[in-house]
Amino acid sequence: MMKTAIGIDIGGTKISFVLGTPEGKILARRKIPTRTGDETRACVREMTAVIRELSEWAGRRKFSVLAIGVGIPGAVDSIQGAVPRSPHLKGWKGLKLARILNEEFRVPVFLANDANAAAVAEKVFGQARKCRNFVYMTVSTGIGGGIVVEGRLLEGASFVAGEIGHMTIVPRGNLCKCGNAGCLEAYASGTAIGRAAEALIAQGKKSSLAKILKEQGRVTAQDAGLAAIGGDSLSIQVYQDAGFYLGLGIANLLNILNPELILLGGGVWKSAPPQFRKAMMKSCREHAWPEAMKKVRIKRSKLKGSIGDLGALALAFERLALHA
Repeated sequence: MMKTAIGIDIGGTKISFVLGTPEGKILARRKIPTRTGDETRACVREMTAVIRELSEWAGRRKFSVLAIGVGIPGAVDSIQGAVPRSPHLKGWKGLKLARILNEEFRVPVFLANDANAAAVAEKVFGQARKCRNFVYMTVSTGIGGGIVVEGRLLEGASFVAGEIGHMTIVPRGNLCKCGNAGCLEAYASGTAIGRAAEALIAQGKKSSLAKILKEQGRVTAQDAGLAAIGGDSLSIQVYQDAGFYLGLGIANLLNILNPELILLGGGVWKSAPPQFRKAMMKSCREHAWPEAMKKVRIKRSKLKGSIGDLGALALAFERLALHA
């Protein structure tokens, strides 16, 4: 009988479900919209319906569903299987999702922060399979990450380890959506790149993005990336500045954790110009200890758009093995 697990990647707008094998082969997929607030309980009922459908599909093919893994934004209490805080999911706070699903399906259910789950995906299915110490970083609308130390995911005393985007890199700097000022996310995320371009245009700097800002009312990191590749000097500068701060953040991680590998994922890389990575690496070399820089490999993730699904799936299989 083929062994399988169900992985669930919960995002702000959609929930993705996969049925997969320990080798990372996806056998079936489903998606539903995420519902929050007063509709949270209805959303959980829809989730159980999809899980039941996948379980029945597996049963007809004589597949054994061994566990369920769930990746979700926020500070996830992986011991209680609960969501104590998730700014992206109003109405989910305190929801004991693992217990609900376990009682319904009678298989082990494991929850983790989505970026932590992505790190597990790299460990189980990706480029970190032979690494004991590595960091996964996602640079997208925000910046997040997962840290693996001596082969184990680092979650911390209150389950907020890996919040890489919220290290302070500019004291009393730009306001971050978390409420603090000067966070890495406020300087190197996709949101920060767009806002930096808007601010320079507002100061009268010339750019091909001025037309986009006038027509759309905002500039995205993708807009700036495409303009930078086309030679727009303002866009290139914005990405170089963001790369500088990202490199500074990575250098802090190297000096504190001394990992052998840093894996970079997230949507910003899709449209980022070459100057972004060049500025990042230059800044990293300038701020990291030479001993730490010498040992580390800094690479792009190859799992890309599938990392959320694979993270939830990897979480199920790895935690199942740890609890065996």
